[in-house]
Amino acid sequence: MSESDISRAPEKSRCGESGKKLLLVDGHALIHRAFHALPVTLTTSSGEAVNAVFGFASMLLKALADVRPDYVAVTFDRSVPTFRHEALPTYKAQRPSLPPVMRSQFERIRELVQAFNFPVYELDGFEADDLLGTLARQATEQGLETIILTGDMDTLQLVDDCVRVMVAKRGISEVTVYDRAAVQARYGIEPGQLPDFKGLVGDPSDNIPGVPGIGEKTASRLIATYGSLEALLEHLAELKPKEQKALSEAREQALQSKYLATIVRDAPVQLDLAACDIRRFNREKTLALFRRLEFHSLVDRLPGPDGTFGDTRGGGQASGQGQIFVPDAGQPGPDFAEQSTKAPSEEEARAEQAAPLGIVPILEPPPPPTQLTQTGEPTLAAELPLTSQEPASQSPSQPRDRDHAQVEQLALFELPAQAEVRHLRLPALEDSLPLLEPTSEKTTNTLLVTSEEALTVLVHSLHQAGAFAFDIETSSEDQWRAELVGLAFSMAPGEAYYVPIGHQQTLDGEEPPAQLPLPLVLERLRPVLEDARIAKYMHNAKYDLLVMARYGVRIQGLTFDTLLAAYLLDPGRRGLGLKEQVFQRLGYVMTPISQLIGSGSKAISMAQVSARRAAEYAGADADMTLRLVAPLQRDLQRHGLWKLFERIEVPLVDVLVQMELHGVALDADFLHDFGERLNEQIRTLEQKIYDAVGHHFNINSTRQLAEVLFGELKLPTGRKTRTGYSVSAEVIESLKGLHPVVDALLEYRQLTKLKSTYVDGLLTLMDPVTGRVHTSFNQAVTSSGRLSSSNPNLQNIPVRTEIGRQIRRAFIADPSYLLLTADYSQIELRILARITGEKRLVEAFQRGEDIHTITAASLFHVPVSQVLPEQRRLAKTVVYAILYGQSAFGLAQVTGMSNAEASEFIKRYHETFPEVRHYVDATLNQAYKQGYVNTLFGRKRFLPDLRTLSGPERQALEREAINMPIQGTNADVIKIAMIRIHHALQERGLKARMILQVHDELVFEVPVEELETTRRLVRTIMEDIPEITEKVPLKVETKVGRNWYEAAPAE
Repeated sequence: MSESDISRAPEKSRCGESGKKLLLVDGHALIHRAFHALPVTLTTSSGEAVNAVFGFASMLLKALADVRPDYVAVTFDRSVPTFRHEALPTYKAQRPSLPPVMRSQFERIRELVQAFNFPVYELDGFEADDLLGTLARQATEQGLETIILTGDMDTLQLVDDCVRVMVAKRGISEVTVYDRAAVQARYGIEPGQLPDFKGLVGDPSDNIPGVPGIGEKTASRLIATYGSLEALLEHLAELKPKEQKALSEAREQALQSKYLATIVRDAPVQLDLAACDIRRFNREKTLALFRRLEFHSLVDRLPGPDGTFGDTRGGGQASGQGQIFVPDAGQPGPDFAEQSTKAPSEEEARAEQAAPLGIVPILEPPPPPTQLTQTGEPTLAAELPLTSQEPASQSPSQPRDRDHAQVEQLALFELPAQAEVRHLRLPALEDSLPLLEPTSEKTTNTLLVTSEEALTVLVHSLHQAGAFAFDIETSSEDQWRAELVGLAFSMAPGEAYYVPIGHQQTLDGEEPPAQLPLPLVLERLRPVLEDARIAKYMHNAKYDLLVMARYGVRIQGLTFDTLLAAYLLDPGRRGLGLKEQVFQRLGYVMTPISQLIGSGSKAISMAQVSARRAAEYAGADADMTLRLVAPLQRDLQRHGLWKLFERIEVPLVDVLVQMELHGVALDADFLHDFGERLNEQIRTLEQKIYDAVGHHFNINSTRQLAEVLFGELKLPTGRKTRTGYSVSAEVIESLKGLHPVVDALLEYRQLTKLKSTYVDGLLTLMDPVTGRVHTSFNQAVTSSGRLSSSNPNLQNIPVRTEIGRQIRRAFIADPSYLLLTADYSQIELRILARITGEKRLVEAFQRGEDIHTITAASLFHVPVSQVLPEQRRLAKTVVYAILYGQSAFGLAQVTGMSNAEASEFIKRYHETFPEVRHYVDATLNQAYKQGYVNTLFGRKRFLPDLRTLSGPERQALEREAINMPIQGTNADVIKIAMIRIHHALQERGLKARMILQVHDELVFEVPVEELETTRRLVRTIMEDIPEITEKVPLKVETKVGRNWYEAAPAE
């Protein structure tokens, strides 16, 4: 039976009399399924384990959406003995105790059910299955169809014409629906005969013994033939001797097993349909709990306030409730100033200062048109420079003296005072627009700007505001192909402005409103967007800056990126999107983009969405970005992350934008030739593999390869996955030397990956016009603060093999330019020396000695001059193993030495460098005690779940805790260098451009005549990071070449 059939009503009339459905939830079974399906590392930002809670909620929501029930009830087991334990003291006795991390989530799940407002049925002496059976019987008697949601197969015996069972299978999204036919197909018997079946085969999970020697096939045949266990026992003489003997010896045990497996259907509970009514679903209470548990990804799947699955955009949404105003030649814009002149009370004033929420404040109208220049640009009363060195002197939302609004300098990281924000108000013409209703905290009123007059006033308002939130709507997520559809602005909470510029006819034929020409819009907005003195607040600013730069507008004055702020506050988190942050921090549910454009292959472009709906959506994005600034800023300051945000992360955005725009030139001819050479080698290896095994097969088929290696060649099997034996790289590596095919297979995989990922990948992503590839540098992905890159991932360009390094030949400089690389030498060890203060390490770096040779001499007790290359290599491995928190076992795996030898080397290293041992211990102590570790520059990795996790998960976090201060400081150092170099090149008017950052290396494209100047400048800046060099010198090695591969030392 397909999953989609669950909403179909059964054909029998007796359970369709009411036409309604009851969903019964097997609570404990679902909890167990959820816990084991999701990793225990799924925790909240406070460290609370929620994998079982999340899985339970997700499965329940899926069932609600699939079944669309009229009534819902949940059953739970109680932790007291039942009548089955009295009948068989060993019943379920073999089950291990629940893991503490699982047990701790039971109360949360009960709280979740309570928030949903679903009734709970549980009863001493009975199991949840007994309650499910009883409630299902009562529902049938009342003319209902029943669907049971469970995680095990025990309830299949309840299936009949009125009862179906949904069994959660693999993961938390896959379910199998059992009706009578499905049970018959699986077991060959009727659902009601399953207790008889279990009387024969038993149930190991419940410690029900059954009859020894009787398997499932035999049991199905016997029950199908005789109808019941009792009837079977009356006809033992008709059975085969072996079956007859087994049943004779275990007759009483079989009957007892059936008794234990039979679900009670007359437990003393009563189905209360009024309490089960889905319309009692409490959306607001559930949203509040989801917010505490950080379950934003589940919000869109919640039913509406009445438990229905129609349009759920009511009830606490920021987007989808706003009003849209379209002023034209006959309509003025809304005027908040005419609504209320009442002064706020003390309580209202305090609330307004606490956060930029609530009703839009009283705003002054803009000056008359006579004060505008002929070009439409506003004449500012004062032009004062802004500085990033001065901290905000007051709360971001604190009003200032209105009399000084025109002349007082706006601190760079300060939200504009609400009293200063100029509301967009068009000159009153013939008709008037009805006044707005007071703005709810949860709504955004958006004005569509569709006339030159409105655009002129908007530009003036933005200038006067001194700061605003900005968001763009485009036709694509790909910043290189995206076309502008509209621009959104917000200057005060609750209000926004949308300038449509690229809307087309919608799919239902609606024509877009009059739209201003794109060149005109950009011409009028460019001065305010490129004015660095006017602060811009954005979410994922890099995307917007890149798209706008492609249109010739270089946005300046980026002051706050809510994505980066959220990332710094929780760098291990993935849910950093605007909608997630708004839900988590403000408690509002925003309209998902899928409600506008759909999803998957059927998604449309934002250009095909009506301008009104797009305005509502984009206006809310801009408004909520503005509202997030104050709480995020407070959290950054509270956690000591403000300077890192202000001085490193935000300034880095523009650096990355310029790097991505410039891109890297590729040698397409080389890639084509190299690809052909790889193809020849791949074909040769294919034949070598076929010859080694004696026949052709699909080498790229996991199933066929596993059959060849483990079935035909009988090589040792590795771990087994749900689809068969693993043929991962790790498994194949472990087979080296056991058969000639293994080496050929490893080389084949290496070359095919090189060809597909790098040769073909780079050619696909290369801009056909410029011949350059534009990677995306990701600033908010890694937990350590390091940059990553994607499309293509240039951080993973091969370096370990010669043929892999050849790929670097494809990265070239333009004619009359050269590539300059600058690579930090042993920077992580230098940072280790700086943080630990280990005297021997510090002195070695200060004297310019080779640190690995010095380490090897200490570990092997030999003079420095007698250290062998192999000893140096091993010493280097030991050092980095310790640096990355590796255990003796891990070191042994890498080096091939025994665990005892690895343990001895680590012990000897710590004896030689005791401060490193102290650093490891102190860092772990800090992680457990304070819940975070930090870099020299204040970047933090919060680790609250260290206390809740255990085993391998905890060990992995401990390794991360040990390494993060080193790796994170490394990330901070290179980011600081990038920012300083970027500005130094601009200030000196040099044409050299920074084009890549890969690990500890920066790559520049430099005119030949600027080479030496740039090289000295880059090296000087990179080696001058006082926070490090005050104790340990930094060393940068530079190389120069026509391509990346050929770059040679340029000292």
